[in-house]
Amino acid sequence: MQPEDAPMGEENSLRRHARQATVQADTAPAAASDDMADLYEPDPAPVGRPRKRRVWLWVVLSIILVLLVAGVIAGVLAMQFISEAKVARSALERAKTGITALNSQLGSEDQTKLQATAADITANVKLAAETVDGPLWDIAARVPFVGQNVDAVQRVTRAVDVLVLRALPPGMQFMSTADLDKLTVEGGGINLEPFRQVQGSIPEIASAFADAQALVAPIDRASLLPEVGEPIADILDVIGDAAPALAVAEKYLPTLLNIAGSGGTKTYLLIFQNNAEIRATGGNPASSMIVTMTDGKLGYADQATSATFYEAGTQGNEYISLPAETTGLYLPTLTRHNQDYNFTPDFPTTAQLFQAIFADTTGQSFDGVISIDPVVLSHMLAVAGPVTLNTGEQLNAENAVKVLLSDSYEIYPDGATSDAFFTDTAKRVFDHLTAASWDPLEMLDALEQSAEEQRVYLSFTDPAAQALADEFGLDGALKPDNTTQTQVGMYLNDSSVGKLEYHLSSTVNASCDPAARTITTTMTLHNGITDDIKSEYTLGLRNGSYGIPDTTMMLDVLFFAPPGAQITSTDPAVGQVARWERSGVEKGNTALSKTVFVPKNETVTVSYTVALPQGELGPLNLRYTPTANATPVTIDSSCDALFPPAAG
Repeated sequence: MQPEDAPMGEENSLRRHARQATVQADTAPAAASDDMADLYEPDPAPVGRPRKRRVWLWVVLSIILVLLVAGVIAGVLAMQFISEAKVARSALERAKTGITALNSQLGSEDQTKLQATAADITANVKLAAETVDGPLWDIAARVPFVGQNVDAVQRVTRAVDVLVLRALPPGMQFMSTADLDKLTVEGGGINLEPFRQVQGSIPEIASAFADAQALVAPIDRASLLPEVGEPIADILDVIGDAAPALAVAEKYLPTLLNIAGSGGTKTYLLIFQNNAEIRATGGNPASSMIVTMTDGKLGYADQATSATFYEAGTQGNEYISLPAETTGLYLPTLTRHNQDYNFTPDFPTTAQLFQAIFADTTGQSFDGVISIDPVVLSHMLAVAGPVTLNTGEQLNAENAVKVLLSDSYEIYPDGATSDAFFTDTAKRVFDHLTAASWDPLEMLDALEQSAEEQRVYLSFTDPAAQALADEFGLDGALKPDNTTQTQVGMYLNDSSVGKLEYHLSSTVNASCDPAARTITTTMTLHNGITDDIKSEYTLGLRNGSYGIPDTTMMLDVLFFAPPGAQITSTDPAVGQVARWERSGVEKGNTALSKTVFVPKNETVTVSYTVALPQGELGPLNLRYTPTANATPVTIDSSCDALFPPAAG
C-alpha cells in the first residue's frame, strides 16, 4: 500500500516515524530546532481558511463570562432597586397616614401633637424623595416600556416633597387657625382674620403647587401601568386642581377680602329675578334688597319694589341711552322700567340701569349689583335649613320655588299683596341666613351650582372686583370678541304679561358642521300649566288681544350670534306676531327676535344656525335663560373640531 493510499490515521503515524528518524540522523542544532517546532505546531490549515477557531472560542467564552457576571450584577441591582422601591413606597404610605391624622388633629389645638405629626410627614417624604433620586432609579427610568412608570414615580415623589417642604408649614398655620371643617357662619358673618393672616403665605403655597405641577406635567397617564397609574392618580388630580385655584387665590384674595368689607363697609344691591315672568337673564326683577358687608358680616339696609319708583315719580325715566342698533331689539321699556331692565342678556347694562334709577330716586350708589333667583334661594336653604313664614308655613329647599313663584299668586292674587308677601319673605330669609349657623363651604357649593345654572350674576364698580367676576364667568356680559370664549345664546322674554313661566320647562342642544363652520342651537319649550291655576295675576293679560287662551305663553325668543358671525336661518323663519320682528346688534353681537306661542300642555321647538367667523375661536359658552326648572344642556361632539375645550 502506498502512503498516499493509506488511511488518514496511518498516514499521520508514518509521518511521525519519519520525523523521528530524521531527528536521530541529523545532529545539526538548527535542524533539530526546526523539527521541534514542527512537532508542536498544529496540522496545516486548509488553503484560504484563517486559523481563528481558538480565537473565536475565547471570544465566545469571554462574552458568556461577561453576560454571566452582568447577570449576577443585574440581579443584585434589581434586588437593590426592589428594596429601594419598597422603602420609598413604605415611606409614602406612612406620610399618607400622617396627613390623614394631621387633618383630624387640626381642630384639637394641641400644637405639640400637630408639630410632631408634621415632622413625621416631612421625614417620610424626604426619605422617599432621597430614595427615588438614587442612580438606580435614573437608570431604570431609561429602560423601554417600564421607564415611564419609574419616571412617573420619581416625578410624583419629588412633587410631594416640594409640597410638604414648602406648602405644608404655611398651610398648617392657616388650617389650624381657621379649621374649615368646623368653620360656620354665626351672627351674620365669617371671621376674616385667618384669611388676612394667610394672605402673606399664599404666594409661597401657590409657588410650591406651581412647581409641583411643572414636575408632574410630562407624565402621560395613558402610558402607565395600572399598578403605577392608579396609586398616583389622586396626587396628580390634587396638584392639577389646586395649582390653578391657588394662582387665582393669590391673585384675588385681597380683592375678596375687600368685597367682604375687610377695608371698610361695602354696600350692594341684591336683585331678585322672578322666573315666573321670564326675562333674558332670569325673570322680572321687581324686588330688590340693599345689604352691607362690614369685616365679613352681612347687614340689612333696605328693600325696594317697582312701587318704590312709581311713588317717587322716577319710574318711566330714561337714564341711559343705548345705541339705536341695540334698542331696535327690544321694547322701549328696556331703559324706562325697572321690571324690564333685563330684557337684555347683557347683565352689566342691567346693573348700570339699576345704579342710575337708585341714584335718582334715593341718592344711593352701590359697590356692586348682585342678581339671584328663587332657585338660588332654594339651594341656599338646603344648607341653612328652613325658614318660618308669617303664615306659620315653613319655606324650605323643596317648596321654596313653588311657594314664591306659583302658590303666592293664588293666595295673593293682586300685585300689592303679593309684593308685601315677597318683601316679608325676603326679610325673613335674610334674617335666617345671617342668624343661623351653617357651613360656608357647603354654601359655596350651593352657589357654585347656581352659577353653573346661570342664575348668579355680579357687577362691581371696583375694577379688581369686576375682574374677579369675569374670571369666574359671573359677569353675565355679552362678549365683544371671541378671544376668551365664543358666546352663543338663546334667551326668552315674556310678552303675555303674566306669571305663566313658572310652568315652563326647556332643554338646549347645540350641534356643529365643522366643514361648513356652522353651529345650530335648538331649544324645546314645554308649557306644563295645570288646571288649578286661576289667578288673573298669573294668566296672560295680553293674550285676549291676539285671540289665544290666557294659559298660552307668548315668548319673544332672542337669537344671538357671536361677534363676526352671521345668523343664516331661524326656525320659525317668521314669528307668530309679524310686527314684533326685531333685529339689531348689541356689543358687536348680531341678534334677531321672534315671537312664539306655547299652548298649554304643548311643546314647541325653536332653533337657529350661525355661520362662524374665520380664525381661531375661544371655547364655546352656550348661554340661555334659566327657568324655574332645571335646563338640561347638551353639546354634540361635532363641535369639538371648532371649539377648544374650556380651561380647567
